[in-house]
Amino acid sequence: MTRPRAAAAAAAAAVIAGYSYWRSAAFLRDPTRIPPEDEDTVVAAADGYVTYVKRVEHGEVPVAIKKRRSITLTEYVGAADADPSDRPDPGVSGWLVGTYMTEHSVHRNRAPIAGTVTVREHRGAAPFNRSMARMTANLVLRQRPFDRECEYLLTNERLTIGLRHATGAVVYVTQIADLWVDRIVAHTRPGDRLARGEQYGLIRFGSQCDVFLPDSLVPAVDVRPGQYVWAGESVLARVTTAARTPTEPDEPTVSTIRGLGPRRTT
Repeated sequence: MTRPRAAAAAAAAAVIAGYSYWRSAAFLRDPTRIPPEDEDTVVAAADGYVTYVKRVEHGEVPVAIKKRRSITLTEYVGAADADPSDRPDPGVSGWLVGTYMTEHSVHRNRAPIAGTVTVREHRGAAPFNRSMARMTANLVLRQRPFDRECEYLLTNERLTIGLRHATGAVVYVTQIADLWVDRIVAHTRPGDRLARGEQYGLIRFGSQCDVFLPDSLVPAVDVRPGQYVWAGESVLARVTTAARTPTEPDEPTVSTIRGLGPRRTT
């Protein structure tokens, strides 16, 4: 083999090795996370950028797709595997917090609260998974709202679990697949008990996790779009036992975004 060919082969092997490492060790790393001591805190379910904090009124949430249409959170109000007593009222209101995992985010998911699993529902893609590249572009270019033209929010494969808090309120976590996802993993079933911050699943090479927080549990949300959060540690909200009318969060100043997300060793 000539030197130019040998050099080209070595370069190709290096690229393949680097890609393989990124697609395995980087995505599947499992750092230790310690939840805040305050047990009344709700923690992030995923590492990544908060892309939206949306009000959900009467079971519907507005999304910036095709002239800001509204979608019904059918997974939350009519999960097939849930006992009817465990389903929220179809008119449930609260907050929907979206977290977008970048290519350097840890892709393992954790329980935002301590509770018993009441729902585990999987929904396939319709008809196929769409790329999340538009979300990355919106973040990098600071195009608000960040969910602008992100069709995957309506169509991609997803897996939802519901967690019943000690107060009786149910928090929902939805893992959403990207175009290149191998599969969504959730090692839990209805009846299982999860501790706050406990790891329960991951998205293999995939990229978004939504958390629904009912008004009966939290009065407001403490994170803002553009903020980077860490699963099991960053506080999304604080629990209250007395519901009150939430107020719309102010739009933040987005921190510098390089498309990678902050590096963290633990």
